[in-house]
Amino acid sequence: MDTAILGLSLMSAILKGPYLQCPTTSSVTVMWETVEEERGEVVWFETQSIHAGLSGSARTVESTKRCVTEDGAKRIHRLEITGLQPDLEYHYEVQGQRHPLFAAPAPQRPFCFCVTSETGGYGDDDINQRLFAEMAHWRPDMLLVVGDAVSDGRKYEDWERFFFGPGRQLLHSTPFYLCPGNHEENADWFYRFTAFPHPGNYYGFDFGNVHFTALDSTRLVDYIDGQPQATAELKDDSGQRSFLRQDLAAAAAADWRIAFFHYPPYVSCDFEVPEMRSLVPDMEAGGVDLVFNSHTIVYERSHPLRGGRFQQDGILYVVAGGAGAKPEWFRPKRAGHTAQSRAVPHFVHVTVAGTTLEARAVDVDGRVFDMWVLRK
Repeated sequence: MDTAILGLSLMSAILKGPYLQCPTTSSVTVMWETVEEERGEVVWFETQSIHAGLSGSARTVESTKRCVTEDGAKRIHRLEITGLQPDLEYHYEVQGQRHPLFAAPAPQRPFCFCVTSETGGYGDDDINQRLFAEMAHWRPDMLLVVGDAVSDGRKYEDWERFFFGPGRQLLHSTPFYLCPGNHEENADWFYRFTAFPHPGNYYGFDFGNVHFTALDSTRLVDYIDGQPQATAELKDDSGQRSFLRQDLAAAAAADWRIAFFHYPPYVSCDFEVPEMRSLVPDMEAGGVDLVFNSHTIVYERSHPLRGGRFQQDGILYVVAGGAGAKPEWFRPKRAGHTAQSRAVPHFVHVTVAGTTLEARAVDVDGRVFDMWVLRK
Protein backbone atom coordinates (compact mmCIF):
# COMPACT_ATOMS: atom_id res chain seq x y z
CA MET A 1 0.00 0.00 0.00
CA ASP A 2 1.23 3.53 -0.80
CA THR A 3 2.60 4.98 2.46
CA ALA A 4 1.50 8.50 1.54
CA ILE A 5 -2.08 7.29 1.13
CA LEU A 6 -1.84 5.37 4.38
CA GLY A 7 -0.53 8.41 6.23
CA LEU A 8 -3.30 10.61 4.87
CA SER A 9 -5.96 8.11 5.93
CA LEU A 10 -4.69 8.21 9.50
CA MET A 11 -5.04 11.98 9.76
CA SER A 12 -8.08 13.23 11.63
CA ALA A 13 -10.61 15.44 9.87
CA ILE A 14 -10.04 19.18 9.56
CA LEU A 15 -12.66 21.17 11.45
CA LYS A 16 -11.53 24.71 10.62
CA GLY A 17 -9.33 25.97 7.86
CA PRO A 18 -6.68 25.81 6.82
CA TYR A 19 -6.55 29.61 6.97
CA LEU A 20 -3.84 32.27 6.86
CA GLN A 21 -2.56 34.73 9.43
CA CYS A 22 -0.07 37.60 9.69
CA PRO A 23 1.56 37.72 6.25
CA THR A 24 4.78 39.68 5.78
CA THR A 25 6.77 40.16 2.58
CA SER A 26 8.67 36.95 3.42
CA SER A 27 6.39 34.83 5.62
CA VAL A 28 2.85 33.77 6.50
CA THR A 29 1.32 31.64 9.27
CA VAL A 30 -0.98 28.73 8.40
CA MET A 31 -3.56 27.62 10.97
CA TRP A 32 -6.17 24.86 11.12
CA GLU A 33 -8.04 22.74 13.65
CA THR A 34 -8.40 18.95 13.61
CA VAL A 35 -10.74 16.57 15.40
CA GLU A 36 -7.90 14.80 17.19
CA GLU A 37 -4.49 15.89 18.38
CA GLU A 38 -1.85 15.22 15.75
CA ARG A 39 1.45 16.58 14.51
CA GLY A 40 0.67 19.16 11.84
CA GLU A 41 2.59 19.57 8.61
CA VAL A 42 2.51 22.16 5.83
CA VAL A 43 4.11 21.71 2.41
CA TRP A 44 4.56 24.77 0.18
CA PHE A 45 6.06 25.48 -3.21
CA GLU A 46 6.21 27.93 -6.08
CA THR A 47 3.68 27.45 -8.87
CA GLN A 48 3.40 28.47 -12.49
CA SER A 49 0.14 29.24 -14.26
CA ILE A 50 -1.13 26.75 -16.83
CA HIS A 51 -2.91 28.18 -19.86
CA ALA A 52 -5.52 25.44 -19.93
CA GLY A 53 -8.72 27.41 -19.45
CA LEU A 54 -9.17 25.93 -15.98
CA SER A 55 -9.79 28.23 -13.05
CA GLY A 56 -6.87 28.29 -10.65
CA SER A 57 -4.79 25.88 -12.74
CA ALA A 58 -1.15 25.88 -11.69
CA ARG A 59 1.92 23.69 -12.15
CA THR A 60 4.14 22.86 -9.20
CA VAL A 61 7.79 23.92 -9.44
CA GLU A 62 9.07 20.71 -7.87
CA SER A 63 12.53 22.05 -7.02
CA THR A 64 10.99 24.64 -4.67
CA LYS A 65 9.03 22.23 -2.45
CA ARG A 66 9.60 22.68 1.27
CA CYS A 67 7.95 21.40 4.43
CA VAL A 68 7.55 22.51 8.04
CA THR A 69 6.28 20.24 10.83
CA GLU A 70 5.12 20.86 14.38
CA ASP A 71 7.17 19.69 17.34
CA GLY A 72 4.27 17.87 18.98
CA ALA A 73 0.65 16.79 18.58
CA LYS A 74 -2.05 19.50 18.75
CA ARG A 75 -5.63 20.13 17.72
CA ILE A 76 -5.21 23.82 16.83
CA HIS A 77 -2.23 24.01 14.51
CA ARG A 78 -0.07 27.06 13.87
CA LEU A 79 2.93 26.84 11.52
CA GLU A 80 4.92 29.67 9.98
CA ILE A 81 6.13 29.51 6.39
CA THR A 82 9.26 31.59 5.75
CA GLY A 83 11.49 32.46 2.82
CA LEU A 84 8.71 33.78 0.58
CA GLN A 85 9.10 36.51 -2.02
CA PRO A 86 6.33 39.11 -2.43
CA ASP A 87 5.94 38.84 -6.22
CA LEU A 88 5.87 35.06 -6.60
CA GLU A 89 2.85 32.76 -6.72
CA TYR A 90 2.88 29.87 -4.24
CA HIS A 91 0.55 27.10 -3.13
CA TYR A 92 0.47 25.30 0.21
CA GLU A 93 -0.89 21.90 1.18
CA VAL A 94 -2.40 20.68 4.45
CA GLN A 95 -3.56 17.05 4.47
CA GLY A 96 -3.53 17.03 0.69
CA GLN A 97 -5.65 20.20 0.39
CA ARG A 98 -3.92 22.67 -1.94
CA HIS A 99 -4.59 26.41 -1.79
CA PRO A 100 -3.02 29.56 -3.26
CA LEU A 101 -0.52 31.43 -1.11
CA PHE A 102 1.04 34.87 -1.46
CA ALA A 103 3.32 36.94 0.75
CA ALA A 104 2.26 40.45 1.72
CA PRO A 105 2.86 42.94 -1.10
CA ALA A 106 5.97 45.06 -1.25
CA PRO A 107 5.34 48.77 -0.50
CA GLN A 108 5.45 49.76 -4.18
CA ARG A 109 2.83 47.22 -5.35
CA PRO A 110 -0.89 48.13 -5.42
CA PHE A 111 -3.20 45.82 -3.48
CA CYS A 112 -6.79 45.56 -2.30
CA PHE A 113 -8.60 44.43 0.83
CA CYS A 114 -12.16 44.01 2.11
CA VAL A 115 -13.66 45.23 5.38
CA THR A 116 -16.68 43.71 7.09
CA SER A 117 -18.03 42.75 10.53
CA GLU A 118 -21.09 41.61 12.47
CA THR A 119 -21.32 38.10 11.00
CA GLY A 120 -22.15 37.09 14.57
CA GLY A 121 -23.57 40.39 15.83
CA TYR A 122 -26.39 40.18 13.30
CA GLY A 123 -26.13 36.43 12.93
CA ASP A 124 -28.01 35.67 9.72
CA ASP A 125 -26.59 32.43 8.25
CA ASP A 126 -27.83 33.11 4.72
CA ILE A 127 -26.45 36.65 4.66
CA ASN A 128 -23.09 35.44 5.97
CA GLN A 129 -22.79 32.88 3.18
CA ARG A 130 -23.68 35.46 0.54
CA LEU A 131 -21.37 38.07 2.07
CA PHE A 132 -18.27 35.88 1.97
CA ALA A 133 -19.13 34.60 -1.50
CA GLU A 134 -19.46 38.14 -2.85
CA MET A 135 -16.21 39.27 -1.20
CA ALA A 136 -14.45 36.35 -2.90
CA HIS A 137 -15.59 37.69 -6.29
CA TRP A 138 -13.58 40.87 -5.61
CA ARG A 139 -10.41 38.80 -4.94
CA PRO A 140 -9.04 40.73 -1.94
CA ASP A 141 -5.45 40.32 -0.82
CA MET A 142 -6.49 40.62 2.81
CA LEU A 143 -9.58 40.91 5.01
CA LEU A 144 -10.27 43.22 7.98
CA VAL A 145 -13.03 42.11 10.37
CA VAL A 146 -14.04 44.95 12.69
CA GLY A 147 -15.40 42.82 15.53
CA ASP A 148 -18.46 40.68 16.29
CA ALA A 149 -17.36 37.89 13.96
CA VAL A 150 -19.24 35.54 16.32
CA SER A 151 -22.39 35.79 18.39
CA ASP A 152 -20.80 34.68 21.67
CA GLY A 153 -17.04 34.18 21.61
CA ARG A 154 -17.22 31.93 24.67
CA LYS A 155 -19.21 29.36 22.68
CA TYR A 156 -16.89 27.13 20.69
CA GLU A 157 -19.54 26.30 18.07
CA ASP A 158 -20.13 29.98 17.24
CA TRP A 159 -16.70 30.34 15.67
CA GLU A 160 -17.56 27.78 13.01
CA ARG A 161 -21.18 28.79 12.47
CA PHE A 162 -20.73 32.52 12.05
CA PHE A 163 -17.18 32.93 10.75
CA PHE A 164 -14.97 29.99 9.80
CA GLY A 165 -17.83 28.04 8.22
CA PRO A 166 -19.28 30.67 5.86
CA GLY A 167 -15.81 32.11 5.22
CA ARG A 168 -14.07 28.79 4.61
CA GLN A 169 -13.30 29.15 0.89
CA LEU A 170 -12.21 32.78 1.09
CA LEU A 171 -10.07 32.24 4.20
CA HIS A 172 -8.11 29.38 2.61
CA SER A 173 -6.16 31.95 0.60
CA THR A 174 -7.03 35.34 2.15
CA PRO A 175 -5.44 36.27 5.49
CA PHE A 176 -7.74 38.03 7.95
CA TYR A 177 -7.24 40.45 10.81
CA LEU A 178 -9.87 40.67 13.54
CA CYS A 179 -10.21 43.24 16.31
CA PRO A 180 -12.39 42.33 19.30
CA GLY A 181 -16.01 43.36 19.42
CA ASN A 182 -18.30 43.02 22.42
CA HIS A 183 -19.57 39.69 21.05
CA GLU A 184 -16.06 38.17 21.15
CA GLU A 185 -16.36 38.50 24.95
CA ASN A 186 -12.53 38.55 25.29
CA ALA A 187 -12.85 34.77 25.17
CA ASP A 188 -9.93 32.36 25.11
CA TRP A 189 -11.10 31.09 21.69
CA PHE A 190 -10.28 34.50 20.18
CA TYR A 191 -6.63 34.07 21.12
CA ARG A 192 -6.46 30.37 20.29
CA PHE A 193 -7.89 30.75 16.77
CA THR A 194 -5.70 33.73 15.79
CA ALA A 195 -1.99 34.52 15.64
CA PHE A 196 -1.91 38.31 15.88
CA PRO A 197 1.10 40.17 17.32
CA HIS A 198 1.29 40.39 21.11
CA PRO A 199 -0.87 41.02 23.08
CA GLY A 200 -3.30 39.83 20.40
CA ASN A 201 -6.32 42.00 21.19
CA TYR A 202 -4.53 45.14 19.97
CA TYR A 203 -1.61 45.23 17.56
CA GLY A 204 -0.10 46.91 14.49
CA PHE A 205 1.11 45.57 11.16
CA ASP A 206 2.30 46.69 7.73
CA PHE A 207 0.69 45.58 4.48
CA GLY A 208 1.99 47.14 1.28
CA ASN A 209 2.47 50.86 1.86
CA VAL A 210 -0.16 50.97 4.62
CA HIS A 211 0.28 50.67 8.37
CA PHE A 212 -2.75 49.24 10.16
CA THR A 213 -3.45 49.68 13.87
CA ALA A 214 -6.01 47.41 15.56
CA LEU A 215 -7.37 48.45 18.95
CA ASP A 216 -9.53 46.68 21.52
CA SER A 217 -12.26 49.22 22.21
CA THR A 218 -14.10 46.73 24.45
CA ARG A 219 -11.32 47.23 27.02
CA LEU A 220 -11.51 51.03 26.65
CA VAL A 221 -15.25 51.31 27.15
CA ASP A 222 -17.54 49.09 29.22
CA TYR A 223 -21.32 48.91 29.14
CA ILE A 224 -23.00 49.44 32.52
CA ASP A 225 -26.79 49.21 32.64
CA GLY A 226 -26.81 49.46 28.88
CA GLN A 227 -24.78 52.67 28.72
CA PRO A 228 -21.14 53.04 27.62
CA GLN A 229 -18.70 54.08 30.34
CA ALA A 230 -15.00 54.87 29.91
CA THR A 231 -12.66 52.45 31.69
CA ALA A 232 -9.25 53.14 33.20
CA GLU A 233 -7.69 51.83 29.99
CA LEU A 234 -9.07 54.83 28.10
CA LYS A 235 -6.99 57.19 30.25
CA ASP A 236 -4.16 58.99 28.52
CA ASP A 237 -1.40 57.04 30.31
CA SER A 238 -2.86 53.55 29.88
CA GLY A 239 -1.00 50.73 28.17
CA GLN A 240 -3.26 50.69 25.12
CA ARG A 241 -3.18 54.47 24.66
CA SER A 242 0.62 54.41 24.95
CA PHE A 243 0.74 51.61 22.40
CA LEU A 244 -1.41 53.63 19.98
CA ARG A 245 0.94 56.62 20.07
CA GLN A 246 4.09 54.49 19.81
CA ASP A 247 2.67 52.34 17.00
CA LEU A 248 1.72 55.35 14.90
CA ALA A 249 5.04 57.08 15.54
CA ALA A 250 6.89 53.97 14.36
CA ALA A 251 4.84 53.97 11.12
CA ALA A 252 6.05 57.35 9.91
CA ALA A 253 7.40 55.86 6.65
CA ALA A 254 4.02 54.43 5.58
CA ASP A 255 2.08 56.31 2.90
CA TRP A 256 -1.20 55.54 4.66
CA ARG A 257 -2.22 54.87 8.24
CA ILE A 258 -5.50 53.08 8.95
CA ALA A 259 -6.94 52.32 12.40
CA PHE A 260 -9.74 49.86 13.09
CA PHE A 261 -11.66 49.18 16.28
CA HIS A 262 -15.19 48.13 17.12
CA TYR A 263 -16.94 51.00 18.93
CA PRO A 264 -17.63 53.99 16.61
CA PRO A 265 -16.82 57.51 17.83
CA TYR A 266 -18.99 59.01 15.06
CA VAL A 267 -22.21 57.61 13.59
CA SER A 268 -25.69 59.18 13.32
CA CYS A 269 -27.28 56.05 14.68
CA ASP A 270 -27.90 54.09 17.86
CA PHE A 271 -24.78 52.64 19.48
CA GLU A 272 -22.54 55.58 18.72
CA VAL A 273 -19.91 55.62 21.49
CA PRO A 274 -18.77 59.25 22.00
CA GLU A 275 -16.33 58.15 24.71
CA MET A 276 -14.13 56.79 21.90
CA ARG A 277 -13.49 60.37 20.78
CA SER A 278 -10.81 60.46 23.47
CA LEU A 279 -8.61 58.67 20.91
CA VAL A 280 -9.05 61.34 18.25
CA PRO A 281 -6.15 63.61 19.34
CA ASP A 282 -3.76 60.65 19.33
CA MET A 283 -4.93 59.52 15.89
CA GLU A 284 -4.76 63.02 14.44
CA ALA A 285 -1.28 63.60 15.85
CA GLY A 286 -0.20 60.18 14.56
CA GLY A 287 -1.27 60.89 10.99
CA VAL A 288 -4.21 58.46 10.74
CA ASP A 289 -6.04 58.88 7.44
CA LEU A 290 -8.94 56.45 7.79
CA VAL A 291 -10.75 54.69 10.65
CA PHE A 292 -13.01 51.65 10.32
CA ASN A 293 -15.57 50.87 13.03
CA SER A 294 -18.61 48.65 13.51
CA HIS A 295 -20.98 47.90 16.47
CA THR A 296 -23.76 49.86 14.78
CA ILE A 297 -25.07 47.43 12.16
CA VAL A 298 -25.26 49.85 9.24
CA TYR A 299 -22.95 51.50 6.74
CA GLU A 300 -21.96 55.10 7.34
CA ARG A 301 -19.16 57.32 6.02
CA SER A 302 -18.25 60.60 7.64
CA HIS A 303 -17.00 63.79 6.13
CA PRO A 304 -13.29 64.28 6.82
CA LEU A 305 -13.08 65.42 10.43
CA ARG A 306 -10.48 67.15 12.56
CA GLY A 307 -11.36 67.86 16.17
CA GLY A 308 -14.89 66.69 15.42
CA ARG A 309 -15.40 69.35 12.75
CA PHE A 310 -15.39 69.17 8.97
CA GLN A 311 -11.92 69.80 7.54
CA GLN A 312 -10.62 68.71 4.14
CA ASP A 313 -7.44 67.14 5.53
CA GLY A 314 -9.23 65.40 8.40
CA ILE A 315 -9.76 61.72 9.19
CA LEU A 316 -12.48 59.75 7.41
CA TYR A 317 -14.54 57.52 9.74
CA VAL A 318 -16.34 54.56 8.14
CA VAL A 319 -18.76 52.32 10.01
CA ALA A 320 -18.71 48.98 8.16
CA GLY A 321 -21.31 47.09 10.18
CA GLY A 322 -21.33 44.65 7.32
CA ALA A 323 -23.28 41.45 7.77
CA GLY A 324 -26.57 42.99 8.80
CA ALA A 325 -28.95 45.87 8.30
CA LYS A 326 -30.68 47.83 11.07
CA PRO A 327 -32.43 50.80 9.42
CA GLU A 328 -34.50 51.34 12.57
CA TRP A 329 -31.29 52.30 14.38
CA PHE A 330 -30.81 55.44 12.28
CA ARG A 331 -31.70 58.73 13.94
CA PRO A 332 -34.37 60.84 12.19
CA LYS A 333 -31.74 63.09 10.53
CA ARG A 334 -28.07 62.76 9.71
CA ALA A 335 -25.55 64.32 12.04
CA GLY A 336 -23.35 67.09 10.67
CA HIS A 337 -20.43 64.68 10.41
CA THR A 338 -22.35 62.18 8.20
CA ALA A 339 -21.61 62.13 4.46
CA GLN A 340 -23.35 58.91 3.36
CA SER A 341 -25.23 56.11 5.10
CA ARG A 342 -27.31 53.07 4.31
CA ALA A 343 -28.66 50.06 6.20
CA VAL A 344 -27.95 47.04 4.03
CA PRO A 345 -25.75 43.94 4.40
CA HIS A 346 -22.44 44.95 2.86
CA PHE A 347 -18.66 45.08 2.86
CA VAL A 348 -16.16 47.76 1.83
CA HIS A 349 -13.63 47.02 -0.90
CA VAL A 350 -10.49 49.20 -0.76
CA THR A 351 -7.78 49.48 -3.42
CA VAL A 352 -4.48 51.16 -2.53
CA ALA A 353 -2.18 52.25 -5.36
CA GLY A 354 0.65 54.44 -4.14
CA THR A 355 -0.83 57.71 -2.92
CA THR A 356 -4.36 56.93 -4.14
CA LEU A 357 -6.88 55.02 -2.03
CA GLU A 358 -10.18 54.09 -3.69
CA ALA A 359 -13.07 52.47 -1.83
CA ARG A 360 -16.46 51.02 -2.73
CA ALA A 361 -19.28 49.97 -0.43
CA VAL A 362 -20.83 46.82 -1.93
CA ASP A 363 -24.01 44.99 -0.92
CA VAL A 364 -24.37 41.20 -0.81
CA ASP A 365 -25.74 41.18 -4.36
CA GLY A 366 -22.63 42.92 -5.70
CA ARG A 367 -24.18 46.37 -6.14
CA VAL A 368 -21.93 49.34 -5.38
CA PHE A 369 -23.88 51.93 -3.37
CA ASP A 370 -21.11 54.30 -2.27
CA MET A 371 -17.68 55.17 -3.61
CA TRP A 372 -14.96 57.53 -2.45
CA VAL A 373 -11.33 58.34 -3.18
CA LEU A 374 -8.53 59.71 -1.00
CA ARG A 375 -5.35 61.13 -2.48
CA LYS A 376 -2.11 62.42 -1.04
